[in-house]
Amino acid sequence: MEAPIYLDLDKEESFERPLNAPLGTRHQEPLGHLVASGGLGGLGNPHFVSTDVRSPRFATRGIEGERLTLSLELKLLADVGLVGMPNAGKSTLLRALTGGRAKTEIAGYAFTTLNPVVGIVRVAEDGTFEGSISGQTVHDETWKEELDIQEKIENGDYANALTRNQNSGKISETSNSPTRPGHHFDVFETFRFTIADNPGLISRASENVGLGHAFLRSMERARALVYVVDLSAEEPWDELGVLRDELEKYQPGMSSKARIVIANKADLLAGDGDPVEVEDAKEKLRKLEDYVRTSMVTESGRQLDVIPTSAKFSQNLAKVVALMQKYVVEEREKSGDD
Repeated sequence: MEAPIYLDLDKEESFERPLNAPLGTRHQEPLGHLVASGGLGGLGNPHFVSTDVRSPRFATRGIEGERLTLSLELKLLADVGLVGMPNAGKSTLLRALTGGRAKTEIAGYAFTTLNPVVGIVRVAEDGTFEGSISGQTVHDETWKEELDIQEKIENGDYANALTRNQNSGKISETSNSPTRPGHHFDVFETFRFTIADNPGLISRASENVGLGHAFLRSMERARALVYVVDLSAEEPWDELGVLRDELEKYQPGMSSKARIVIANKADLLAGDGDPVEVEDAKEKLRKLEDYVRTSMVTESGRQLDVIPTSAKFSQNLAKVVALMQKYVVEEREKSGDD
């Protein structure tokens, strides 16, 4: 078995003309790489024309060409990659940021996401993003949303509903903005970036435990990384330590791509407004911020932003989108992309 060929198609290959080429040698452009050779063609019906048979209706089959299996890897998966433990709320966050367009599986158990899911975040000039005007403020578990839709269908709630095209020009009287997501956002969009929801990372993932390297390779193909932790967990800062260590064990310096820590599920803390619980929630957030400030500094000395959110109820996401847009612009300028 021949050794595999590794080609980086992200870079244009240069072709140098030999210095000692004979005078008059034509410059030859690079023809690429031959991956598989085709088989020798058969004889067509003109080959069998004779004085007796002027219009032959038969030909010969050619020889079958080479067969092989190709393994292609997309080098840049997304502008922003979400890094978090299983059930940290990454899928819900992607749904909220894309206005429900990214069809991710949301459930109350670990490893609901087994393959990366990429969504597009579309931002207007005033910072409004498509998810903020989608009209859906609560992103519940998938089975609950499907059950709710089924009940509405059975009750006839959609019988007189407007189609997407009919609703595309409808403007809210209170916010002066479209009331539902759709192609109408093309008018307002001035910037867009892609964001990837990836399978949950666990301890020893760098040793290929769990989804292991399959997850980490997808993280390697993102311009910037965003940590997502469950703020309702007893010690969410421990999750951050594990996430950073696994990234570094897999590829030294990989954790330097991290730019922000999203403390998700903040709605689960002090939900009833009890003063003691509110103060405990604030104290937990302060501890998380202190940990990030002291223990999560990148090699370049960059401090990570900490943003508490509730992806389920689409709370505090405008600030998240603004920061992500800033990171993406910076990384694209570094790489020379528009």
